[in-house]
Amino acid sequence: MKKEELNNFIKEIGEEAYKRLQKLDIPPYPKYYQDSFKDFLKDNKNKDVETLLKKNAYLIESINDNKDSYMADNCYHIAKESIKEFSKTNEHIKRSSIDLSKITKDLEDLDNTKLIESFNEFHKNLLRTLKEADKTIIRLQEEILELEKESNIDPLTKLYNKRALLKDLESILEFGKDRDLDLCMVIFDLDDFKKVNDTYGHIAGDKTLIYIGKVLKNSLRNEVKAYRFGGEEFVVLLNRIGLDAALKIAQRIVDTISESKLIYKSNTINITVSGGITSHKKGDTPDSFIERADSALYEAKNDGKNKIVVAS
Repeated sequence: MKKEELNNFIKEIGEEAYKRLQKLDIPPYPKYYQDSFKDFLKDNKNKDVETLLKKNAYLIESINDNKDSYMADNCYHIAKESIKEFSKTNEHIKRSSIDLSKITKDLEDLDNTKLIESFNEFHKNLLRTLKEADKTIIRLQEEILELEKESNIDPLTKLYNKRALLKDLESILEFGKDRDLDLCMVIFDLDDFKKVNDTYGHIAGDKTLIYIGKVLKNSLRNEVKAYRFGGEEFVVLLNRIGLDAALKIAQRIVDTISESKLIYKSNTINITVSGGITSHKKGDTPDSFIERADSALYEAKNDGKNKIVVAS
Protein backbone atom coordinates (compact mmCIF):
# COMPACT_ATOMS: atom_id res chain seq x y z
CA MET A 1 0.00 0.00 0.00
CA LYS A 2 1.47 3.34 -1.10
CA LYS A 3 1.73 6.27 1.30
CA GLU A 4 -1.06 8.25 -0.39
CA GLU A 5 -3.34 5.20 -0.41
CA LEU A 6 -2.54 4.54 3.23
CA ASN A 7 -3.38 8.14 4.18
CA ASN A 8 -6.69 8.00 2.33
CA PHE A 9 -7.47 4.62 3.89
CA ILE A 10 -6.81 5.97 7.40
CA LYS A 11 -9.04 8.99 6.69
CA GLU A 12 -11.87 6.64 5.68
CA ILE A 13 -11.46 4.68 8.90
CA GLY A 14 -11.41 7.95 10.84
CA GLU A 15 -14.67 9.06 9.25
CA GLU A 16 -16.30 5.74 10.08
CA ALA A 17 -15.06 5.94 13.67
CA TYR A 18 -16.52 9.43 13.98
CA LYS A 19 -19.86 8.29 12.50
CA ARG A 20 -20.09 5.60 15.15
CA LEU A 21 -19.70 8.19 17.88
CA GLN A 22 -22.31 10.43 16.24
CA LYS A 23 -24.84 7.58 16.12
CA LEU A 24 -24.39 7.08 19.85
CA ASP A 25 -24.50 10.84 20.48
CA ILE A 26 -21.05 10.66 22.08
CA PRO A 27 -18.65 13.64 21.88
CA PRO A 28 -15.42 12.58 20.11
CA TYR A 29 -13.10 12.71 23.12
CA PRO A 30 -9.59 11.65 21.98
CA LYS A 31 -9.57 8.46 24.05
CA TYR A 32 -13.04 7.37 22.96
CA TYR A 33 -12.36 8.28 19.34
CA GLN A 34 -9.29 6.03 19.55
CA ASP A 35 -11.42 3.17 20.92
CA SER A 36 -13.97 3.64 18.14
CA PHE A 37 -11.17 3.75 15.55
CA LYS A 38 -9.71 0.46 16.80
CA ASP A 39 -13.15 -1.19 17.01
CA PHE A 40 -13.75 -0.37 13.35
CA LEU A 41 -10.41 -1.93 12.42
CA LYS A 42 -11.29 -5.12 14.31
CA ASP A 43 -14.69 -5.30 12.59
CA ASN A 44 -13.14 -5.18 9.12
CA LYS A 45 -11.00 -8.25 8.69
CA ASN A 46 -9.77 -7.57 5.17
CA LYS A 47 -6.29 -7.71 3.72
CA ASP A 48 -5.76 -3.94 3.77
CA VAL A 49 -6.59 -3.74 7.47
CA GLU A 50 -4.26 -6.61 8.31
CA THR A 51 -1.47 -4.88 6.38
CA LEU A 52 -2.17 -1.65 8.21
CA LEU A 53 -2.08 -3.37 11.58
CA LYS A 54 1.20 -5.17 10.86
CA LYS A 55 3.14 -2.33 9.25
CA ASN A 56 1.72 0.63 11.16
CA ALA A 57 0.96 -0.73 14.61
CA TYR A 58 2.43 2.35 16.27
CA LEU A 59 -0.46 4.42 14.84
CA ILE A 60 -3.08 2.57 16.87
CA GLU A 61 -1.18 1.27 19.90
CA SER A 62 -3.23 1.46 23.09
CA ILE A 63 -2.65 4.26 25.56
CA ASN A 64 -1.78 3.39 29.14
CA ASP A 65 -4.61 4.68 31.38
CA ASN A 66 -2.33 5.23 34.35
CA LYS A 67 0.04 7.28 32.23
CA ASP A 68 -2.88 9.39 30.96
CA SER A 69 -4.08 9.96 34.49
CA TYR A 70 -0.58 10.88 35.65
CA MET A 71 -0.17 13.35 32.80
CA ALA A 72 -3.60 14.89 33.43
CA ASP A 73 -2.86 15.34 37.13
CA ASN A 74 0.44 17.02 36.30
CA CYS A 75 -1.22 19.34 33.77
CA TYR A 76 -3.81 20.40 36.32
CA HIS A 77 -1.11 20.91 38.93
CA ILE A 78 0.94 23.11 36.59
CA ALA A 79 -2.16 25.09 35.58
CA LYS A 80 -3.18 25.61 39.21
CA GLU A 81 0.30 26.75 40.19
CA SER A 82 0.42 29.13 37.22
CA ILE A 83 -2.90 30.70 38.19
CA LYS A 84 -1.72 30.96 41.79
CA GLU A 85 1.44 32.80 40.71
CA PHE A 86 -0.62 35.03 38.41
CA SER A 87 -2.83 35.91 41.38
CA LYS A 88 0.20 36.60 43.61
CA THR A 89 1.71 38.88 40.96
CA ASN A 90 -1.54 40.78 40.69
CA GLU A 91 -1.71 41.28 44.45
CA HIS A 92 1.95 42.32 44.52
CA ILE A 93 1.29 45.01 41.90
CA LYS A 94 -1.61 46.32 43.97
CA ARG A 95 0.50 46.50 47.13
CA SER A 96 3.44 48.05 45.29
CA SER A 97 1.38 50.75 43.55
CA ILE A 98 2.86 54.23 43.80
CA ASP A 99 1.05 56.68 46.07
CA LEU A 100 -0.10 58.89 43.23
CA SER A 101 -2.12 61.17 45.50
CA LYS A 102 1.08 62.50 47.09
CA ILE A 103 2.77 62.96 43.71
CA THR A 104 -0.32 64.74 42.40
CA LYS A 105 -0.29 67.12 45.39
CA ASP A 106 3.37 67.94 44.79
CA LEU A 107 2.68 68.54 41.11
CA GLU A 108 -0.26 70.79 41.91
CA ASP A 109 2.09 73.00 43.88
CA LEU A 110 4.18 73.25 40.71
CA ASP A 111 1.03 73.97 38.68
CA ASN A 112 1.84 71.36 36.01
CA THR A 113 -1.66 70.46 34.80
CA LYS A 114 -0.68 68.22 31.86
CA LEU A 115 1.64 66.09 33.98
CA ILE A 116 -1.07 65.69 36.62
CA GLU A 117 -3.57 64.54 33.99
CA SER A 118 -1.01 62.08 32.66
CA PHE A 119 -0.44 60.53 36.08
CA ASN A 120 -4.18 60.34 36.76
CA GLU A 121 -4.76 58.56 33.44
CA PHE A 122 -1.95 56.10 34.22
CA HIS A 123 -3.52 55.40 37.61
CA LYS A 124 -6.95 54.72 36.06
CA ASN A 125 -5.46 52.37 33.47
CA LEU A 126 -3.52 50.48 36.14
CA LEU A 127 -6.64 49.93 38.26
CA ARG A 128 -8.62 48.86 35.18
CA THR A 129 -5.91 46.35 34.21
CA LEU A 130 -5.76 44.89 37.71
CA LYS A 131 -9.55 44.53 37.77
CA GLU A 132 -9.49 42.66 34.44
CA ALA A 133 -6.69 40.44 35.72
CA ASP A 134 -8.79 39.54 38.76
CA LYS A 135 -11.66 38.54 36.45
CA THR A 136 -9.26 36.41 34.37
CA ILE A 137 -7.96 34.64 37.48
CA ILE A 138 -11.50 33.77 38.61
CA ARG A 139 -12.43 32.53 35.12
CA LEU A 140 -9.31 30.36 34.84
CA GLN A 141 -9.89 28.86 38.28
CA GLU A 142 -13.46 27.95 37.28
CA GLU A 143 -12.24 26.38 34.02
CA ILE A 144 -9.66 24.27 35.87
CA LEU A 145 -12.35 22.98 38.25
CA GLU A 146 -14.58 22.10 35.28
CA LEU A 147 -11.73 20.27 33.51
CA GLU A 148 -10.95 18.30 36.66
CA LYS A 149 -14.60 17.29 36.89
CA GLU A 150 -14.69 16.17 33.25
CA SER A 151 -11.48 14.15 33.68
CA ASN A 152 -13.28 12.03 36.30
CA ILE A 153 -16.24 11.16 34.05
CA ASP A 154 -16.46 8.24 31.62
CA PRO A 155 -17.52 9.82 28.29
CA LEU A 156 -19.69 6.87 27.22
CA THR A 157 -21.78 6.05 30.30
CA LYS A 158 -21.44 9.42 32.06
CA LEU A 159 -20.61 7.54 35.26
CA TYR A 160 -17.46 8.29 37.22
CA ASN A 161 -14.34 6.53 35.89
CA LYS A 162 -11.61 4.37 37.43
CA ARG A 163 -9.46 7.41 38.12
CA ALA A 164 -12.25 8.93 40.24
CA LEU A 165 -12.85 5.61 42.03
CA LEU A 166 -9.22 5.28 43.13
CA LYS A 167 -9.15 8.89 44.35
CA ASP A 168 -12.37 8.45 46.33
CA LEU A 169 -11.19 5.16 47.82
CA GLU A 170 -7.86 6.64 48.91
CA SER A 171 -9.66 9.48 50.64
CA ILE A 172 -12.28 7.30 52.38
CA LEU A 173 -9.87 4.55 53.41
CA GLU A 174 -7.32 7.02 54.74
CA PHE A 175 -10.04 8.36 57.03
CA GLY A 176 -10.97 4.84 58.17
CA LYS A 177 -7.57 3.16 58.33
CA ASP A 178 -7.77 2.65 62.12
CA ARG A 179 -11.44 1.69 62.32
CA ASP A 180 -14.17 -0.39 60.71
CA LEU A 181 -16.34 1.63 58.34
CA ASP A 182 -19.90 1.06 57.20
CA LEU A 183 -18.67 0.89 53.62
CA CYS A 184 -19.46 -1.70 50.98
CA MET A 185 -18.22 -2.16 47.44
CA VAL A 186 -19.97 -4.00 44.63
CA ILE A 187 -18.25 -4.91 41.37
CA PHE A 188 -20.65 -5.77 38.53
CA ASP A 189 -19.57 -7.39 35.29
CA LEU A 190 -21.75 -7.97 32.20
CA ASP A 191 -22.21 -11.66 31.46
CA ASP A 192 -21.11 -12.82 28.01
CA PHE A 193 -20.62 -9.25 26.79
CA LYS A 194 -18.32 -10.40 23.98
CA LYS A 195 -21.26 -12.33 22.52
CA VAL A 196 -23.27 -9.07 22.32
CA ASN A 197 -20.45 -7.36 20.41
CA ASP A 198 -19.88 -10.34 18.13
CA THR A 199 -23.59 -10.85 17.38
CA TYR A 200 -24.93 -7.31 17.11
CA GLY A 201 -21.79 -5.17 16.67
CA HIS A 202 -19.91 -2.68 18.81
CA ILE A 203 -22.57 0.01 18.60
CA ALA A 204 -25.02 -2.38 20.24
CA GLY A 205 -22.32 -3.14 22.81
CA ASP A 206 -21.94 0.57 23.53
CA LYS A 207 -25.69 1.02 23.89
CA THR A 208 -25.69 -1.87 26.35
CA LEU A 209 -23.01 -0.18 28.47
CA ILE A 210 -24.94 3.10 28.36
CA TYR A 211 -28.06 1.24 29.49
CA ILE A 212 -26.24 -0.36 32.44
CA GLY A 213 -25.04 3.09 33.46
CA LYS A 214 -28.64 4.36 33.47
CA VAL A 215 -29.86 1.39 35.51
CA LEU A 216 -27.20 2.04 38.13
CA LYS A 217 -28.04 5.75 38.34
CA ASN A 218 -31.78 5.05 38.64
CA SER A 219 -31.25 2.35 41.28
CA LEU A 220 -29.11 4.44 43.61
CA ARG A 221 -29.66 7.51 45.75
CA ASN A 222 -28.26 10.77 44.36
CA GLU A 223 -25.36 10.83 46.80
CA VAL A 224 -24.22 7.27 45.93
CA LYS A 225 -21.51 7.09 43.28
CA ALA A 226 -21.30 4.54 40.49
CA TYR A 227 -18.17 4.08 38.40
CA ARG A 228 -17.24 2.45 35.12
CA PHE A 229 -14.21 0.51 36.29
CA GLY A 230 -13.13 -0.50 32.80
CA GLY A 231 -14.55 -2.36 29.81
CA GLU A 232 -17.80 -3.95 30.97
CA GLU A 233 -17.05 -3.73 34.71
CA PHE A 234 -18.85 -1.29 37.01
CA VAL A 235 -18.32 -0.42 40.67
CA VAL A 236 -20.73 0.97 43.25
CA LEU A 237 -19.52 2.37 46.57
CA LEU A 238 -22.16 2.23 49.31
CA ASN A 239 -21.03 4.41 52.21
CA ARG A 240 -22.63 4.46 55.66
CA ILE A 241 -24.55 1.27 54.98
CA GLY A 242 -24.26 -2.28 56.33
CA LEU A 243 -23.59 -5.41 54.30
CA ASP A 244 -27.17 -6.77 54.50
CA ALA A 245 -28.69 -3.55 53.19
CA ALA A 246 -25.99 -3.25 50.51
CA LEU A 247 -26.67 -6.82 49.38
CA LYS A 248 -30.37 -6.02 48.88
CA ILE A 249 -29.48 -3.03 46.69
CA ALA A 250 -27.01 -5.08 44.64
CA GLN A 251 -29.52 -7.91 44.17
CA ARG A 252 -32.19 -5.44 43.05
CA ILE A 253 -29.82 -4.12 40.37
CA VAL A 254 -29.05 -7.67 39.15
CA ASP A 255 -32.78 -8.48 38.99
CA THR A 256 -33.66 -5.23 37.18
CA ILE A 257 -31.09 -5.88 34.46
CA SER A 258 -32.05 -9.55 34.12
CA GLU A 259 -35.76 -8.73 33.72
CA SER A 260 -35.24 -5.98 31.15
CA LYS A 261 -34.85 -6.26 27.39
CA LEU A 262 -32.74 -3.98 25.23
CA ILE A 263 -34.03 -3.37 21.68
CA TYR A 264 -31.47 -2.66 18.97
CA LYS A 265 -32.39 -2.62 15.24
CA SER A 266 -35.47 -4.78 15.89
CA ASN A 267 -33.32 -7.26 17.84
CA THR A 268 -34.04 -8.04 21.48
CA ILE A 269 -30.87 -8.28 23.53
CA ASN A 270 -31.15 -10.07 26.86
CA ILE A 271 -28.41 -9.12 29.27
CA THR A 272 -27.44 -10.16 32.77
CA VAL A 273 -24.72 -9.14 35.19
CA SER A 274 -22.80 -10.91 37.92
CA GLY A 275 -21.55 -9.15 41.02
CA GLY A 276 -19.15 -9.48 43.92
CA ILE A 277 -19.74 -7.57 47.15
CA THR A 278 -17.53 -6.95 50.16
CA SER A 279 -17.57 -4.76 53.26
CA HIS A 280 -14.72 -2.67 54.62
CA LYS A 281 -12.17 -4.18 56.99
CA LYS A 282 -9.87 -2.18 59.22
CA GLY A 283 -6.56 -1.57 57.45
CA ASP A 284 -7.98 -2.01 53.94
CA THR A 285 -6.12 -0.39 51.03
CA PRO A 286 -7.79 0.39 47.70
CA ASP A 287 -6.09 -2.70 46.23
CA SER A 288 -7.14 -5.09 49.01
CA PHE A 289 -10.70 -3.78 48.99
CA ILE A 290 -11.05 -4.13 45.22
CA GLU A 291 -9.35 -7.56 45.13
CA ARG A 292 -11.77 -8.96 47.71
CA ALA A 293 -14.82 -7.80 45.75
CA ASP A 294 -13.23 -9.03 42.52
CA SER A 295 -12.70 -12.50 44.00
CA ALA A 296 -16.38 -12.66 44.93
CA LEU A 297 -17.27 -11.59 41.37
CA TYR A 298 -15.10 -14.42 40.03
CA GLU A 299 -17.08 -16.88 42.18
CA ALA A 300 -20.37 -15.51 40.85
CA LYS A 301 -19.16 -15.99 37.28
CA ASN A 302 -18.09 -19.58 37.96
CA ASP A 303 -21.32 -20.36 39.80
CA GLY A 304 -23.67 -19.77 36.88
CA LYS A 305 -23.63 -15.95 36.50
CA ASN A 306 -26.57 -13.53 36.95
CA LYS A 307 -26.08 -13.45 40.70
CA ILE A 308 -24.34 -11.70 43.60
CA VAL A 309 -21.72 -13.42 45.76
CA VAL A 310 -20.54 -12.01 49.09
CA ALA A 311 -16.80 -12.06 49.69
CA SER A 312 -15.75 -14.47 52.43
